[in-house]
This record gives sequence, C-alpha cells and structure tokens, in this order.
Amino acid sequence: MAGPTVTPKAAIGWRPVVLALATDTVAILPGFMTAGLAVQIREDIGLSLTTLGISLGVFFGSAALASAPMGALVERWGWAKSLRFAAFLAALSLIAVGWLAQSAASLTAIFLVAGVAVAMAHPAANLAVARCVPLDRHGLFYGLKHAAVPTSTLLGGLAVPVVALTVGWRWAFFGGALLALSAALAVPRREAPYVISPAPASGQSRPHRPATEMRLLIILSIAVGLGIGGIDALASFIVSYAVDIGIAEGAAGLVLAAGSVIGIVARIIAGWMIDKKRDADLFAVASMLAVGAAGVIVLNLGDTPGLFLGGLIAFAAGWGWSGLFTFAVVKRNPSAPAAATGITQVGKLVGSALGPAAFGWLADNASYGAAWWATTGSLVFAAALVLFVRNRGTTVGGGDR
Repeated sequence: MAGPTVTPKAAIGWRPVVLALATDTVAILPGFMTAGLAVQIREDIGLSLTTLGISLGVFFGSAALASAPMGALVERWGWAKSLRFAAFLAALSLIAVGWLAQSAASLTAIFLVAGVAVAMAHPAANLAVARCVPLDRHGLFYGLKHAAVPTSTLLGGLAVPVVALTVGWRWAFFGGALLALSAALAVPRREAPYVISPAPASGQSRPHRPATEMRLLIILSIAVGLGIGGIDALASFIVSYAVDIGIAEGAAGLVLAAGSVIGIVARIIAGWMIDKKRDADLFAVASMLAVGAAGVIVLNLGDTPGLFLGGLIAFAAGWGWSGLFTFAVVKRNPSAPAAATGITQVGKLVGSALGPAAFGWLADNASYGAAWWATTGSLVFAAALVLFVRNRGTTVGGGDR
C-alpha cells in the first residue's frame, strides 16, 4: 500500500513565493516611490508635471521593451537566478536615484535601467508561483503577487510623512535599496526542493512558446494596457493633485497609502474568489474596470470628500482585476508561463509608460480635470475591449462564461 501523500494545500514553496512577491515589489519601487515623493523631488531637482510623467513613462517604457525578451530569458534561467538578478538590479537603481538623480535627465537615464528589473521580475515571479504553488491556490497567490504594485505605492505614500518630510526624500530610496538587496541575497540557490508543479511535458519543438494564439494575447494586452495606463496615472499623480486642491503634503501621501492598502486587499480577495470558482471570468475584469472609472469621476469633483471616496473606489476596483488576468494567462500556458506573461505584460507596461506621460502633459497644458476625464475614458475603453473578447466567446485559461 502506498504511503500517505502530502495534500496540495500543504505543498507550497513558501520561501521562493515570499521572495517572488518581495522582488516584484522592490522592482517597481523606483517608479512609484518617485510618484509618491513627487512634490519633494520636483522642488529639489526641478521637475515639472510633464517631465515627471515622461520620466515615469520611460521607466515603464523600458520595462515594456525588455518584457518579452526577459520573459523568454526567465524560461531558460529559471525563477531563482532571475529573481536574484532582478532584485540586485532594483537595488542598484534605487541607490542611483537617491545618490545620482540631480535633474530630470539623470532621473530618466536611471529609469532606463530600472525598467529592465521590472521586465525580469514580473515573469520570474509568475514562474515561481506557477512552479511552487498548487494549481488550486494559483488565484490567491497571483492576487498576492499583483499586490506588489499597490504595496510599492503604499511604501511611496508612507515615505512622504515618515522620511521625506523628516530626513529627506533621498533616504527613502536608500531604504528601498536595502529591501531589494535583502531580497536578492535571500533567494535560494537551488530550485528543486521547492518545485511542486514542474512544467508539463510538451510535444512542441519549441516547448517554451506559449500555447495561446498570439492574436488573443495581443487583444487582451491592449485592453490591459489601457486599464493599467489609466490607473497608474492615478497612482502617479494623486498626491500632486491632492496638494493642488489644498490638502497638506503629509495627508496627501496618506491618501496614496490608503488607496494602496485598498488595492492590495482587492487583489487578494479577487484571487481568493477565483480559486473558489476555478475559472477566469473576463466579465469580472470588465466590471472592475468600469467601477474604477466611476471612482475617477467622483475623484474629479475637485473637493476633499470626492478625492477620498473616489480615490478609494478607483484604487479598489481599478487595480483589483490584474491578478485575475495573470491567472487566466498562466492557466492557459502551463508549459511557458513566464514567456506568455512576458508577452501580455508588454501592453500593460506600455500603458504604464504612456498613461502617466499623457496625464502629466494634459494636466500641465489643459487641467487636472481634463486629465482625469482622459483617465476615465481609458478605463471605460479597456472594459469595452474585454467585454468584446468575452462576447466573441474567446476562452482564456479555461473559459470565461
């Protein structure tokens, strides 16, 4: 008689999963910590809203350009080596911002390199979850993984009253670098003890290619790009907007921190619910995008209650869906999750690049109101594209009806 087996719920490689989440967070930290500390950085090195948006656009644009190649490289390197490299590169980028950023040009140059860390961290973290977490827990853990972005904005928001207004904004980046370096040093050298879901055998001549048709990945990537571009503009400029309508700098940072906590909780709950359903419903993604757009409309009322209420709604719904999307892509591409998500995140990162840049230009040359309406339109259009894919009967990751 066979001996007892370990139940799937107990078989989780906690060390690589925790480090995957940490690496995903520190990799994105240079961009969102800059957004959270925008008021102090702008006063120190002379950034305008437009140049701030461009710098953040370069950060995400660099990540977008490197995303597909890094996803393929992660498949060859494995999650351990890839996580270590991404965390080290993030640490160097954070040190460079704190030490060397003296102008918009130098900040933008650093962000060119920092974006590569993001491009590698995302697929590496996706691969670590795919290999070290049981299939029936993927939804929850991809929700946790996608909490990296709101976690980084939380750190950026808290850094305003805790660090920037006390010892200076540059020390916030040095602290972030310490976190990144700690993550890099803690990544295990060997993957084997933690892998519980090895890559399935593939009959393809090129086993690291995604199973999903490129056409489907591109359509959803565009939708995700519009959605993320809109909501990243919110995270990048809500502190500056809050100060503009009369809220104190410290309180404005706490608005970003509170919105980030809501975003973290929303992503985790959405992932937990998708595990219960065992399906990736694109209607849920579209609905959350639409509710996020409604939150931006409320925020655009231009008063303090509207800012708090609308901002929290937009952060909760506008960020809560991304883990569901990744869950769907990984489920459809079990033999090449890093390569598949490396492709789909191109649209996401392009949106992250163009969204803040477009918002900053509109806010500088028109008004914050015009920029918020553009954000609303981006989220609504993203929801419409997702519904179009769903209504065509396209199944992603096992069906969405």
